[in-house]
Amino acid sequence: MSQKEKMPRIERQLRLYEIVCQFAIVQFEAACEIFPYNMRLLQRDLADLRDAGLVSVKYSRKGNGYVKTGKPEFAHKVKPCKMAHLKRLNRLGTLMSELVNEDIPLWEKKDNEESGDVQEYVTAKDSYNELFPGLSERTRQRDFEVLRRIGYNIFYDPAEHCFCHDDYCFPLGWTNVPDKIDDDFVEGTW
Repeated sequence: MSQKEKMPRIERQLRLYEIVCQFAIVQFEAACEIFPYNMRLLQRDLADLRDAGLVSVKYSRKGNGYVKTGKPEFAHKVKPCKMAHLKRLNRLGTLMSELVNEDIPLWEKKDNEESGDVQEYVTAKDSYNELFPGLSERTRQRDFEVLRRIGYNIFYDPAEHCFCHDDYCFPLGWTNVPDKIDDDFVEGTW
């Protein structure tokens, strides 16, 4: 059994979300080279991304692939067992696009404090708590762990005493995506 086949559903869907957001058109054959997809599984994952309020796509015959059509509303009328998964998927997808970390060295912070310019600096943990107030520390740790498993560089910096993330590792840092996914498709016209 290959590593692709053992990929948990949440990780597979987040990686698909990353590809859908990165490219103008996602062809089924190219997605199958990366994921263990058949057509039905791909459609279910895309439906979950839509129901989670992350991204909506439609199939384009001309482009022979899936094209983004916008950001849908979160589907509140689903079964309770599916609601927990969709909330988690929405939370992790939101973190992928909106997590903030002010990357300021400790020496600069100390210099600013000495000069009387005391400022609050936003860490990855602060950003998480601002995006999702009221969630437990354990939930944050689990969410950061899932993001690390799919290739995002979120870590605790002992010198800074805070959680940081590296912006430059975010876009598709986990795999080499074939060039044929992007087919010069720009906003519905060639």
